[in-house]
Amino acid sequence: MADGPAQWPLLPREGGPNPAVPPGASRQAAGYGPDDPLRLTAMWSREVRRGRWLVPPYVTVAPVMSNILLDLREAVADAPTVRLIVEGIAGNVVLVMPEGWAVDTDRLRKGLGTIRNRIGPLAVPGYPVVVVGGTIGLGTFVARRERFFERWGQGRGGSGQGPRELLR
Repeated sequence: MADGPAQWPLLPREGGPNPAVPPGASRQAAGYGPDDPLRLTAMWSREVRRGRWLVPPYVTVAPVMSNILLDLREAVADAPTVRLIVEGIAGNVVLVMPEGWAVDTDRLRKGLGTIRNRIGPLAVPGYPVVVVGGTIGLGTFVARRERFFERWGQGRGGSGQGPRELLR
């Protein structure tokens, strides 16, 4: 039996190339090419993305008997256009959009489901547009702004002050 690093052949070696990565190939995060989108699948369990996160230019969501929530209020878009493909079978997709962003649902088809775009396709100059395509089968696609109770705990400027501060 070999002792030391020789027993782990897939780990990178000091001074040598990593055998797990072919020469000339580079690793790139998912979502930066149309053939390799960031894929979010919710199968029998809910998938949620919220808080501060980087939205790549290509995203695919697949709700299968479950729901997907994409909260983009604190998200940072990496491109002026985000292409979101929905592969819905029987589940809901909800986008919570910040001010200034737009959602274009003209390329989204529906089966027995519904499409509710409460944002509109026109963005404020300098803000991204989310172009939605694909099919929502037996479910609902909703693009909306934040609700008043979703701001609780954020207060003015995200300082953590309660709902009383929001009513002033």
